[in-house]
Amino acid sequence: MKSNFFSAVAIFFSIIGSFSVERYIQKIKLKEDNSILSKNVLYELEQNYFSLLTTRAELKSVVDVTDSILTNWSYLNSEKIKNYYFQNQYALRDDMKTILASRPYFNSKQMYFNSLINSGLILKIENEELRNDLEEIYDVLTFKYDYGAANSEKITNWFNSKMIKHKTMNQEKVFNENYDFELYKYLSDRRRTEVGRLYGIENTTEKLKKVIEKVKREGLF
Repeated sequence: MKSNFFSAVAIFFSIIGSFSVERYIQKIKLKEDNSILSKNVLYELEQNYFSLLTTRAELKSVVDVTDSILTNWSYLNSEKIKNYYFQNQYALRDDMKTILASRPYFNSKQMYFNSLINSGLILKIENEELRNDLEEIYDVLTFKYDYGAANSEKITNWFNSKMIKHKTMNQEKVFNENYDFELYKYLSDRRRTEVGRLYGIENTTEKLKKVIEKVKREGLF
């Protein structure tokens, strides 16, 4: 009888012990998984930060080139525009349509943040201020600052209509012989739009930098 009793007790504690070990292993694994996710979120934030810096620099170049064009409108030609552009290059091509109509844009990376949301782990971040900062910055990053497409399209259409009318594909010739107040207005609108985008990206860059510093300092979990 005693033997059976002690056997039952041994089995009971063995089961309890195995559950405890399993819970411990799960706890360690969860901690490791959270650590990896935390590092990946930080890496993603830094990627977005450096992408924003690149977009900001390109937008500044767009504004600088457009300012030079508008300021010297009465004494302008395609060669001067290309000189302005090569001093502040912001695109891979150097044809007139690209110089006057292209728009640097920003696409955010959000895969690891989405993992935080979809897994519910965002709620495990005990620092409420940090959690709110993360949600806010990713909400802002979703906004691509990609407005102004209609204006760029107007500039492109201006070139296309002139090339069709004069039966030439030479963009420099088309500009030199036809640039007018209509194009001036489109470029003025472009400048205003790009300044607005630049202002928004500068604010987002500063906010993102502060969030990155906080994550580095405090971690997520």
